[in-house]
Amino acid sequence: MIRFRVATRAVAILVAGAVGAGAAEEHEPRSVAAPLVEETPVADGRLDEEVWSRAATTGAFIQQEPRFGEPATFPTEVLVAITEDALLVAARLADPDPAAIVAREYRRDSELESDDNFLVALDTYHDHRNAFFFATNPAGTRLDGLVQNEGADVNNEWDGVWAAGSQRTADGWTTEMVIPFETLRFPAGAAAFGVNFGRSVARTREESWWAEISNNWGFNARWRVSAYGVLEGLGPARPGGRIKLKPFGTASSTVVEEERETGGDLGLDAKVALGPNLNLDLTVNTDFAQVEADEQQVNLTRFELFFPEQRDFFLENAGLFQVGEVTLPFEPPQTLLFFSRRIGLSGDGDIVPILGGARITGKLGSTDVGAFHIRQQEAAGVSPATGFSAVRLRRDVLARSSVGVLALDRTEVGGSSQRVAAADFAWAPNDLTRLSGWGARSSGPDDAGPDLSGSQTAGGLHGEAVNDLWSLFGDFVHIGEDFDSPMGFVPRRGVRKLRSQALWKPRPGRFGIRQIFAGPGIEWITEADGALQSGRYEFGPYFLFEDGSNFFFNVSREIEGLDEAFELRDGVEIAAGEYRNTNFMAMGETSRSRRVSLSLFGMDAGFFDGELRVLSPGVAVRPHPRLRFQLNYSRNQVRLPQAGGDFDTNLVVVRALAALSPDAFVRALLQWNDDDGDFSGNVQFRWTWRPGSDLYVVYNDHRPWGATPADIRHDRDLIVKLTWYWVPG
Repeated sequence: MIRFRVATRAVAILVAGAVGAGAAEEHEPRSVAAPLVEETPVADGRLDEEVWSRAATTGAFIQQEPRFGEPATFPTEVLVAITEDALLVAARLADPDPAAIVAREYRRDSELESDDNFLVALDTYHDHRNAFFFATNPAGTRLDGLVQNEGADVNNEWDGVWAAGSQRTADGWTTEMVIPFETLRFPAGAAAFGVNFGRSVARTREESWWAEISNNWGFNARWRVSAYGVLEGLGPARPGGRIKLKPFGTASSTVVEEERETGGDLGLDAKVALGPNLNLDLTVNTDFAQVEADEQQVNLTRFELFFPEQRDFFLENAGLFQVGEVTLPFEPPQTLLFFSRRIGLSGDGDIVPILGGARITGKLGSTDVGAFHIRQQEAAGVSPATGFSAVRLRRDVLARSSVGVLALDRTEVGGSSQRVAAADFAWAPNDLTRLSGWGARSSGPDDAGPDLSGSQTAGGLHGEAVNDLWSLFGDFVHIGEDFDSPMGFVPRRGVRKLRSQALWKPRPGRFGIRQIFAGPGIEWITEADGALQSGRYEFGPYFLFEDGSNFFFNVSREIEGLDEAFELRDGVEIAAGEYRNTNFMAMGETSRSRRVSLSLFGMDAGFFDGELRVLSPGVAVRPHPRLRFQLNYSRNQVRLPQAGGDFDTNLVVVRALAALSPDAFVRALLQWNDDDGDFSGNVQFRWTWRPGSDLYVVYNDHRPWGATPADIRHDRDLIVKLTWYWVPG
């Protein structure tokens, strides 16, 4: 009853806030007009070129955190100009204590949230939904990415061709960016972009913006593209070359056991502008040698684990093809109709060669368009030659809503086909509430006709209402027993899911606490006949501190229903039945802005008819902006009454980075998993020898260590890859 009253009051407050938001007075967006200049400055952060004396200036940033709506504590002045070929952005970021400025990241694409940083977001189609972003810190480190549908998908792996440089000064720091228009996508003759400029101060965790960003908009507030200002004066901008080529060559030496093989290959990636808003990406003899190895996980469930995509070809515009179950930002996906790791990778993560492919993406009026076809080569004993195809259309409707369709096809060459057809929608009646849904049907080679039972269908509804004090969301998902998306991630089939969570989010303003997130949650998963498969009731407060430290504590009551036994590991079987357990979990992390940061995760839980204890400490050391070391250890202690049911697993993950310059680094990922008796090492050197062109040297080592299962081979690879970015004419 108490839980019901809390949730009811939350709904009342949220609805009242939503009505107020809908009735709020509309304000003209902020704007700045960029003058046309001839000189392109050197992006070194000095701001000593004449071009900056002619640039338009703007400032008056407004806090989002910690005191929404107040002027930023330290002034920020932004300077903007354009040439016919590039957007020029500079900033003077005042700080009365320059010695306290934090800049510990030096490698390109490092997360900059724990450093002082400056960000530019560009809505180049001016559709109020999608954006490119470019960020840098006082060391001149570059981070860039793509934003889809106001933060529904954020792709940090996209790499554009641009330059940045920063300098510390007696008054704070300065930075400048040169962003070639050929890096962006926009219609020729576009008069304006949507734009926002943001600044973060690491030691105070203050975030401020040129165009106001409200705390009421939740985790992805910074990507509320519809709230951005306007960058004018872009009429002279030229979108750049119609064709962009990136040929590459590889050379490799591979040792399997004691047998050595050497080889080399050539390939090509290309981008072709089919029109002002439509682009064709081509890949021939595709190679992903430079991609970092997956981080290992220990699976103590009966379901498939999720490993994220890391290959840049599939990451670009990936959000357009994302249809499926909605999860919170810090949770792994649960149901995705399209999951690109099904292409070019086996179920064990081994590489399956890709012959080539083509992808069309862009915007036709108010409609996002996406289509691709990729041909995967035959891999003996793993996969036949296979073609993967997808078509996606999503149309913008109303102010922040959309409707869309998706079609997927997986066809084995000379063999069978499996298809999925889906439709989805998103409706945002105001700034604080959102309702979305999707429905899909799969078909295979053995289908005789329409499936009247619904077992080949899947779908879901998601609703949320959010402001800075309260948030409430709910989900319903149906996955038919025979639904199959061979290009997707569907760990559970034949289930219905209900999930709801309510959070109270006060800002106490004392004890160093910035905000508390606390409230109940429930998840209930049943099979088609109504039998319980999984259930969970939980409550836990999450504390976010002013310096960026955090602490979380959770108590949950979990129910697991097994309609048949399953093998947890060799010789250890979990019998069918219903299992009820109470679990306690806690985790915390100190501020990542410090030279040394610590993390700790612990859990004491019931585990079927036994017990599971988890301990996972970690430490990250940043002795210099060019050096970083991170060690994470995870121990699972399982105690079950079955014979062989008492066992421990240990996983050690070591990361190291040495940045030689903002354009060159060496990184290493070393992992040891005693449950599999498996050691793996991945060491990579990357040098961007000219904008858009890279040299990679990669060494991989995979060997048994400790326990020596017979199925673990000793493999070693040394790979060299050279890419060359070229824009003809």
